[in-house]
Amino acid sequence: MRPELAERVLAAARELNYLPNAAAQTMARGHSNSLGLLVNEISDPHFLSIASGVTNAAARHGCIVTLSSAGMGATGRAAVVDLMASQRVRALIIAGSIASDDPALDRLDASLSRLTATGARIASIGAEQLGGSSVLLPNRRGSAALAEQLLAVGYRRFAILAGPANRLTAAQRAGSFSERVRAGGGEVIATINGEFDRAGGHRGMDELLAGPRPELVFATNDLLALGALRRLREAGLAVPTDIALAGFGGGEFLNDVVPGITSVFMDTEHAGELAVELVLGPDPGVRSVELDFALHQRDSTRR
Repeated sequence: MRPELAERVLAAARELNYLPNAAAQTMARGHSNSLGLLVNEISDPHFLSIASGVTNAAARHGCIVTLSSAGMGATGRAAVVDLMASQRVRALIIAGSIASDDPALDRLDASLSRLTATGARIASIGAEQLGGSSVLLPNRRGSAALAEQLLAVGYRRFAILAGPANRLTAAQRAGSFSERVRAGGGEVIATINGEFDRAGGHRGMDELLAGPRPELVFATNDLLALGALRRLREAGLAVPTDIALAGFGGGEFLNDVVPGITSVFMDTEHAGELAVELVLGPDPGVRSVELDFALHQRDSTRR
């Protein structure tokens, strides 16, 4: 097209406030400029932070983010994946692990296969069993490092609020922490399974208080730790004087908790950015990267 004709077309577009038809572009390209993000629970600060990283990174690639929450069940996730496929999303990121014994895992696998058949790329954050590219959380390394630090300052008797027994993330954190404690001469006197939220922490701590008292309780995520802290206050027990407390995740909301809770810090916003690069970056291959971590020792474990 001659430059003067191109300018006339652009001038007419400006005058008419013309916008391209996204549906028509999707048909022409075979995919939209939308990136799907599927999380377990939108209100969870962990997933809010991931969503922030995903949206920021997607914008740099000229994409908008379609955010959906489907809980931890494979059936709900499969329905969302099929919807994303029908909308021809450019890529899909799934954040959050899923129960290893979910009977609908085959259905979810089939939905993911249909999505990849449209040309979309898939990455997961903390959900390795879904296949595709992965941002792996430092579940084992972080829990082991935390156990070493707590042993070094003198703790020996531990209990664990382990979260759901069938969730890979919870099992990895609880298992690695227990192994390092025992290797370092400590003991885990109780391991309580339950939900991965504040209510689960509250109920788990209630169960622990009915038995022998540990020196320190390790909660496999920070929401569990918050629920445990509330139950300890209700029981009239001081943290860390009566029972010390540690968590995993290190979300910014812990900065407003008194006493501050010692935790394994993960930059989950960066995890979202890494996942976007896996699905929108120049390398189309299946890759895995592991998120780094840092130990944030706060007042809940002071000796």
